[in-house]
Amino acid sequence: MQTAELLPRDIAVPPMLRANRAGAAVALSHVSRSFDGNRVLANLDLTVRPGEFLSIVGKSGCGKSTLLRLIAGLDRPSVGSVTVDGTPAHQAGDRLRIMFQEPRLLPWASVAGNVAVGLRGGPDPKAVAEALESVQLADKADFWPAQLSGGQRQRVALARALVSHPGLLLLDEPLGALDALTRLTMQNLIRDMHDRAGFTAVLVTHDVAEAVALSDRIIVLGQGGILNETEILRVGPVTRGSAELAAIEAEILDAIFAA
Repeated sequence: MQTAELLPRDIAVPPMLRANRAGAAVALSHVSRSFDGNRVLANLDLTVRPGEFLSIVGKSGCGKSTLLRLIAGLDRPSVGSVTVDGTPAHQAGDRLRIMFQEPRLLPWASVAGNVAVGLRGGPDPKAVAEALESVQLADKADFWPAQLSGGQRQRVALARALVSHPGLLLLDEPLGALDALTRLTMQNLIRDMHDRAGFTAVLVTHDVAEAVALSDRIIVLGQGGILNETEILRVGPVTRGSAELAAIEAEILDAIFAA
């Protein structure tokens, strides 16, 4: 059994992230969402605390991505309200950014050019350089996406999401297509940047072990609502494969399978 420091302290975090504003608060009140008469979410209440890292897990089709889309303002509830810092989610603008499983980089733009897409208010080469430094890709600024590995492309997507220092980062299975080692590296990077910058993070994942490794709180979604909620106290190094983490994973998996 190996003890892995989940929150490495050797990653340079530029002023852009150190100066990030406090994480955004998210609130869903009596939210229901139906598609063609099929109710996916039913009278759901959820609050995400500023600076919290929340993961959403559950069976396929339980509404995880629907919930994330509502928080992102990409969809609207059939009933109820979704707010980010008290503003309707669809009007949240630069308060939030989202990462998907596919990095969705522009193939005709350089790495720096892709990161600059995340900026608002005009060019800012310094901010782009700092964002690339934060994901350890400063030496790849002039590369094309096709020259990068899958993990490097997702790091570019992360830099693009954070270059405007949002209060809320939404993660829709962003690591699902990566190999195990690259996925672990990205998990460490995301959690470290979260802790240093203070943004709120909401992750949708099928990987319960990933949720346990990253989160302050995990909710199990099913039957239109929240079936289980687990708080995780994160103190010091995290022992992957430890009895404590295995017990948390088992509890969450039991809740998923019981749905």
